[in-house]
Amino acid sequence: MPSSSCKQSGHDDLSNKKSSDTLKIETAQPPTSKSSIVDMDKTSLNIVCPEGVIDGCLFTKEKRQELYGEVAGGGGSMNPENYQRAQIVLGTGRPCNKTNVRINWRKNEMMENAQPMRNEDGFDYTENFDGKQIFALNTVWVNLKSVVGTGGSQTRTLRDECYPFVNAQLNFLVKSKKIDCFFANIFDGDEASSKMKMFHYLLGLPEFSTVKKYVYVGDLKGYFAWVKVNVC
Repeated sequence: MPSSSCKQSGHDDLSNKKSSDTLKIETAQPPTSKSSIVDMDKTSLNIVCPEGVIDGCLFTKEKRQELYGEVAGGGGSMNPENYQRAQIVLGTGRPCNKTNVRINWRKNEMMENAQPMRNEDGFDYTENFDGKQIFALNTVWVNLKSVVGTGGSQTRTLRDECYPFVNAQLNFLVKSKKIDCFFANIFDGDEASSKMKMFHYLLGLPEFSTVKKYVYVGDLKGYFAWVKVNVC
């Protein structure tokens, strides 16, 4: 994985229960023709980190305010996510469309569910994936976060939202044995960077040794190299 000035950047490694249908994701098969391999090679060559994208650890409260204006609460709270999504589209040349897909961690299944809290099993669902990208036979499910500054709110975001979500992704991969399904957890921010070691610990657990290559946890800047090496 590409190096970074941030040591912990991560570059190194429907509304009711009956309508929540298990997402159908067919297991990919290796390309069977020479043209398929060539097409995937061309895709990889076209992926590049856009100019101006900085290391995630350099996003402080001050830097985020400078770039996005007021973020906490209101419409401004979506500005960092909108920026990340726009750069992903720019750097990969592919859409990164919003989704209502979540993981039911109890069943280890991916499901389309826009409003899980309407049902008694609502707490069995993770947050929804913020985006989806398709590269030939492979799909990348994207989770976007920007966590800056220290405090209880930041800790809860990383510990109670992000960490269980990544854990659910890994468990889903272990159970499903899918080889066409990838997860990208793009965490920018100085606080996210400082806690990246916790995610490295999770990815390094023995039970996830065969699937960790399908999961990215790191900043936006490192995402593009990871896609080129692991997805395309």
